[in-house]
Amino acid sequence: MFRTTDGKPGVRKLIIDTDPGVDDTWAICLALRSPEVEVIGITSLFGNVRTKMATQNALYLMEKFGRPDIPVVEGSLTSIVGAEKERIADFVHGDDGFGNTNQPKPTLVAVEGKTAADFIVEKANEFPGQVTVVAMASATNVALALRQDPGIKHKLHEIIHLSGAFFVNGNVNPCAEANAFGDPEAADELYGSGARVTVIGLDVTQKLVTTARDMARMRARNHPHTNFLHDISQFYMQFHRDTVRQEGIFMHDPAALLLAFRKDLFRCKLGRVRVATEGLCRGQTIMDAGEKLWSFPNAWTENSRPPVEVALDVDVPGAMRVFRERYGIRSKWSSWLPF
Repeated sequence: MFRTTDGKPGVRKLIIDTDPGVDDTWAICLALRSPEVEVIGITSLFGNVRTKMATQNALYLMEKFGRPDIPVVEGSLTSIVGAEKERIADFVHGDDGFGNTNQPKPTLVAVEGKTAADFIVEKANEFPGQVTVVAMASATNVALALRQDPGIKHKLHEIIHLSGAFFVNGNVNPCAEANAFGDPEAADELYGSGARVTVIGLDVTQKLVTTARDMARMRARNHPHTNFLHDISQFYMQFHRDTVRQEGIFMHDPAALLLAFRKDLFRCKLGRVRVATEGLCRGQTIMDAGEKLWSFPNAWTENSRPPVEVALDVDVPGAMRVFRERYGIRSKWSSWLPF
């Protein structure tokens, strides 16, 4: 349980903004297996795949995981400045986002006549103080929602954004992480919006690794959900072998999801964050951690730019313990979980 901004206890309501994507799929599965949260909607965006495919993949996951009641709402087809997605991560997640496993098309359909931004605004106003948006793609949909109704920055409980590389190299190039690089203008706008924002990036997510041995244990349980996670992850695993030479996958998106209900496992620092929007370092995230008092105004201090929280470290054993319990990797399994 947690307490909402009005002091009342409750289960955290989540909107998952996503571009499925293998690790997005792991995160969505984690959310659906966690009694601490209630998923009230899925919104789609470009990233690992293009937005239309992200929508179809999200619909498929709601079918696969037995939650056709959760609405899927399509998000923006372009960045916040109208740019087409430069590239998709088919070399990471496969052409279909599911590791080239060629899953069938979903029978569910997305919500019509409503955008992801509309949906975020609607739910923030319907459940003031109770909704957390876990944005696991670029910041486009969330930034558009804040443009549409700036007042929701005081009504959303929190926006958690999977983005950035602050004191480590990026994963698109040495300076930029993929979600920040995908729409840096939206990320910079979000971080300066005054909403309650927590950014979690590669500084933390690359410390959390599910190994090939872990996945073999999952497969041995022979449950359709964990079999699915295992199967779609083989292509993703090969990418890790080729690029970082490890027999395991980084838990990027699951880490962001975990932060929504186990913040005690993370160390966060408050600071002003800017995102480079042009040039060689486009997509780079830089935090002013407040260690120095500046002698003159700069792009971090101008207009009283508000600070955001940045996750910089994690209790690795504690976080991996939650993952291994919820994904069925550990031998002891809680009976209430939906297997």
